[in-house]
Amino acid sequence: MKQLSCDDIRQLHMQLVQMRTRLLDEIQTAEVDIKAAHEALEGEGRGGSDASAIIRFEELRRSEIEIDENHLRSVEEAERRMNDGLYGVCTDCGKPIARKRLFALPTAIRCTECEDSSLSELT
Repeated sequence: MKQLSCDDIRQLHMQLVQMRTRLLDEIQTAEVDIKAAHEALEGEGRGGSDASAIIRFEELRRSEIEIDENHLRSVEEAERRMNDGLYGVCTDCGKPIARKRLFALPTAIRCTECEDSSLSELT
């Protein structure tokens, strides 16, 4: 297994920065959407089915925010591991994570073998 080069680390760091920016934008957009929907409902004095639709819309957007926040935590953890010199090392077995895996999933914390093992334990 070839270790990551300085150029690899730079590229992966840029991917993480782009992911963080996109996630923060998505979270902010969802929060603005929720606020706008509530303001529209209050401004027009509507209730009933309109209020139910707003509640469903808000629940959906809040679920999306939660997913994005979880991904954001993964990005921040990957950046911490990168700063600590632990990036690309499996948290379970301590072996290097394959370069291809990291470029496909820059937030990966496990090698493929340990990830597969972890997933099989869930089923």
